[in-house]
Amino acid sequence: MRNYLGLDAGGTKTFCLAGDENGNILGFGRAGAGNYEAYGVEPAYTEINKAIEEALSEAGLCLEDINGIGMGIAGADIPEDYTMLEREIFTPMFGAIPRAFRNDSMAGLRGGTKAPFGIVIACGTGCVCAGKNRTGQEMRVGGINEDFGDMVSGSSIGTEGLKAVWRYRDGIIGKTLLADLFLEKAGCNDLDELFYKAYKGQITYDDLQPMAKLVFDAAYQGDATACDILEWGGRYLAQMVNAAARHLDMCRDTFDVVMAGSVFKGTSPVLADAMATVIHRECPNARLVMPLYEPVVGGLLLGMELDKPVSEEVYATLSAGLAQAEKRYQVRFSSE
Repeated sequence: MRNYLGLDAGGTKTFCLAGDENGNILGFGRAGAGNYEAYGVEPAYTEINKAIEEALSEAGLCLEDINGIGMGIAGADIPEDYTMLEREIFTPMFGAIPRAFRNDSMAGLRGGTKAPFGIVIACGTGCVCAGKNRTGQEMRVGGINEDFGDMVSGSSIGTEGLKAVWRYRDGIIGKTLLADLFLEKAGCNDLDELFYKAYKGQITYDDLQPMAKLVFDAAYQGDATACDILEWGGRYLAQMVNAAARHLDMCRDTFDVVMAGSVFKGTSPVLADAMATVIHRECPNARLVMPLYEPVVGGLLLGMELDKPVSEEVYATLSAGLAQAEKRYQVRFSSE
């Protein structure tokens, strides 16, 4: 029996799944942040190793029993990052074990769809788009930060909502439900009180989070200003998807666009609808879907595919095993 590991190392947590070639889930491990950019290389090594050791222990395996590893690693952005991480973390940790080392966005793509190709647009605290075509060519768009061109995220949507409140207070725009929702969130009686406390630093952005939710909720209730913000966001995210499709020569193909991240779980469909309209102008056969599985499952699939494609039988076994593992480990592996 051949065994595999799937690794998802991010800015808040690190997950590791152990499974076999038939799709059986053998073990799971979790640890803290595995993103070296957030806390440094040595702490990242420690947390990644902790998650792996826990998964192997649960599975009753050791590294010598592992035939392939799929890794989605946050902070792996440019070639120099991959070289450094291999040298400092993964070669000392894994030696010559075959591995598929990708940015965490690619693990999100692989876990998001059964197809081994497609495009993922991930939007939460930040945003990134990544794709893989039928020939195996890969492409990433955005995902560094706003200084390098990223425009839309849960953070920016929330910030635009608060800016609209200030514009309404100044009479620049008309009445918006956003004002009422932000006042309720802040516990203030009127906009002057909210403005004063925000200006003096007595109320911060952190105090008002999740601000993006307020924008989605206002849009769901028909607020025109909130809908405009979500349409703006959806159009830009679609432009990222279309850019990836052009780079990969996928515009006339049929493929899944995996919508990953908290932004796509908002109450209003306006953002997703706006995104679909712009995507379909260039990619009429694209199918917008919510992800099947979380990125750690995508990592496991990347590891398994180092040997052979994943069959429907393996998917069936994997799906059943993940449902049981969710109860056992109190962790969600399938998309909400």
